[in-house]
Amino acid sequence: MKKSILTAAVLGAIAGAASAQSSVTVYGSLDGGIRRVTNADAAGNSVLGMSNGITASGISNSNRLGFKGAEDLGGGMNAHFVLESGYVLGRGAFTGTSPTLFGRQALVGITGSAGELNLGRQYSIALLQLGSYDPFLYRFPTIVPLAFAASADPGSGGRFNNDVQYKTTFGPLTARVEYALGEVAGSASKGSSQGVGLHYQDAKLAAGAVYTRRKPLVGAAYENNDQWLVGGAYAMGPFRVAGGYIDERQDVGAGRAKITNAWLGGSYNFNGATRLLGGFYRTKNTTVAGADGKRDLFIVSGIYALSKRTDFYVEVDRAKFTSAFSNQYTASPISLPPGGLLNQTGVSVGINHLF
Repeated sequence: MKKSILTAAVLGAIAGAASAQSSVTVYGSLDGGIRRVTNADAAGNSVLGMSNGITASGISNSNRLGFKGAEDLGGGMNAHFVLESGYVLGRGAFTGTSPTLFGRQALVGITGSAGELNLGRQYSIALLQLGSYDPFLYRFPTIVPLAFAASADPGSGGRFNNDVQYKTTFGPLTARVEYALGEVAGSASKGSSQGVGLHYQDAKLAAGAVYTRRKPLVGAAYENNDQWLVGGAYAMGPFRVAGGYIDERQDVGAGRAKITNAWLGGSYNFNGATRLLGGFYRTKNTTVAGADGKRDLFIVSGIYALSKRTDFYVEVDRAKFTSAFSNQYTASPISLPPGGLLNQTGVSVGINHLF
């Protein structure tokens, strides 16, 4: 009897230690909003919906359902994973025209005193650092162009498949490198992506830069794509100001296309619960033929925190285009309104809940 009690106690202690060393968390975001956009068709009619497009995920925040976990390996090391899906709240469907189960993130990695190593589908280094320089801190991702421009391929949404990424910190400095495998037979460079970034962060100042080189398939050939991102932000009390610049150049045969994004904005926290945010974003591109076009976006938003996890938001944006605006070398989420109309106004209101 005493032996049985002792055995049960030992097994219980082992089970308790094992459960303390590993954990799994379910998390997510539910953004339910209503958005009205003018000049939604060639006749200049408006559209009223619960997203910013058929495949879009939320208005103020990207809707997601995720699972993340970590296991203590001892000696200051841990193994961890992230599996994250995006979905459209209004229809209960996965995001994207070709939806993937864990299209937002699917990675496994190890963290230790030497740094952090992750493998899988994950945010590019450019997108990881971009949030520190964005006045809206990743909010309104389907309106503000930066979430897409942060990737050398706007259609990727700032994520790379088959990505090997390493991060290490030295006090306030964080260095990152990545290599995304192209998986093209006979060539290690075709379809691949490489990136390197350096970021400085203290209590008030954030600043950094990222360089990304890709070789995506453009037409019938794999062409070079080069991108630079630089940005910074400064916070003092309730004020925060942020800005940056992205320069991306894509080889297309004997020519080269170019797209740039420049932005500046800020926020003010009135009482801990109410925030006012505003920003100006200019997207400009030059086609292979040398034609220039641009989009100027003005956006203002108010966010009121109902609790630590739930907020109410309102947003107004105005976009002005030039008739030459188009991305010749790749599909882009930023395009002219139908019928060649040169402006759009959007108004959004909704609720965002995190769990």
